[in-house]
Amino acid sequence: MSWKGFQKAVSRLPHQIMSKKAEVTRDTEFMAQEKRFTDLTKIVDQFQKDIQAFRDAIAALLGHQAKMASFLTVIYDTHLGIEQGGIQKRVQQTPAAAVQAANDAEAAMAYCRDEVLPELDLLDHTVVRPMLELKEIIKTIQKTITKRNHKMIDYDRHRASSNKLKAKTERSFNEEKQLYKVEQSLEKATEDYNYLNDMLKAELPRFFHLKAMLIEPLLEHFYNMQCKIYGMIYARCYELVNANVNHFVTHAMPLQDGYNWHKSQRDMQMEMESLDLLKSGGKAWLKVSGGANSSKLTLKERAALRKEEEAYAAAQTENGFPQEKTMAPSADYHHSYQPPPAAAAAAPSYTTPNSPPTPVPAPRSNNNTLYVMALYDYDSQTEGDLVFQKDDKIEVIQRTEDQNDWWTGKLCRTGATGIFPGNYVAIL
Repeated sequence: MSWKGFQKAVSRLPHQIMSKKAEVTRDTEFMAQEKRFTDLTKIVDQFQKDIQAFRDAIAALLGHQAKMASFLTVIYDTHLGIEQGGIQKRVQQTPAAAVQAANDAEAAMAYCRDEVLPELDLLDHTVVRPMLELKEIIKTIQKTITKRNHKMIDYDRHRASSNKLKAKTERSFNEEKQLYKVEQSLEKATEDYNYLNDMLKAELPRFFHLKAMLIEPLLEHFYNMQCKIYGMIYARCYELVNANVNHFVTHAMPLQDGYNWHKSQRDMQMEMESLDLLKSGGKAWLKVSGGANSSKLTLKERAALRKEEEAYAAAQTENGFPQEKTMAPSADYHHSYQPPPAAAAAAPSYTTPNSPPTPVPAPRSNNNTLYVMALYDYDSQTEGDLVFQKDDKIEVIQRTEDQNDWWTGKLCRTGATGIFPGNYVAIL
């Protein structure tokens, strides 16, 4: 607001506060048109917001679906897995139908995005932009209505001042002079008010008519564009489902029914929660190092448990079963040793010419003792670990085929016994 406008607002304020209802000019015809114009403004604002929300939502939908489809191809990739002995292996082979469905979904979402985005640009050009231009016209009319209301206040306050001065039977010279100025101001305010008031009453009905001629085709075009965009998306999804009808079993089911059907086939949440990796608050490594259930045992009780485990392992070796310890043993590992399944024990080890051979478990006998040399220093992480320094010689008491597992050994330099990581040593 300019300084001049601020001065006018201050001069109008006493009249707005002190004036009575009967002294305010009321034009019922203009008031009806003003109410209609205000309602129209709200409708145009809401329509413009809905169009932009639809455009932005469809653009976000296409982008998210394309990204999600690319993530699915990575999840179902047959080459995704772990590298063991230089060979990339999967924990579980992905079904061919799932791989094909993931690849088809990625292609379908990419095609859908490339087809629909140009339609959104057309929607922005033919619907959104005209609505923004209409809002600019409405703002201009709103300024004119505000100006008319200000002129009406000036007309009312100058008229009230003139009537007050004229009502006096005897007026002084200053009052006569003031009356002359008020009459001039009233004449100018009356002329301005009548001009704006008459112009608005004449032009607003024409604006309402032109608005209807503009809004109706925009609304119809917006509806047709929505149908076209939804049809494109549906066509791509329909092709995807029919090309992989054996994989998309639950596409016609309600969401809750589809979820329950998949859960009845295989409850993955229950299987994940039963993983040793998530037991004991996710600290399965404590069980390996003896820091979980056995941390409260005395050294004598620990030694007795280890002797029982070594005796059991020796008996298994004499019977022809290789000894093995898993990375995440059960909570009762120090109390009872569980041998691996026969299938896992008989699993072959893969090697490549450029990779070192996978360690083979040495037979447990009094005449064949296996020794290793420390490649790095190792400090105790928890009670029961074997502490050693680089180049120390260690007698292996118990080990697995995987050098990344934990082994049990005795340090030749001090005679201390404990468990240590197998990848910290080299076999002599």
